[in-house]
Amino acid sequence: MATDNRVRVPRPSPASFNPQRLVTKNALLENQIKHFHALEQSLLQQLQTGIRFEDVRTEGEAAEYIRRITAVLHPHLVRGKRK
Repeated sequence: MATDNRVRVPRPSPASFNPQRLVTKNALLENQIKHFHALEQSLLQQLQTGIRFEDVRTEGEAAEYIRRITAVLHPHLVRGKRK
């Protein structure tokens, strides 16, 4: 018997994302960026984004940074290539 280990998460309201809002207004997002940055430092240099933690200031910049790191860590999930 196969089990489905996926966690279903409802889509957030479109109003919950504000690409101009400062990351400092969102402690959870700020901590995610810190964790991703620490993880990135352990990657081979050619896999690193070159984005400095200090340069991620808005939710939009955070979204792009997280997208780029996730693409490195999970290349099989890159949009359009998901199975």
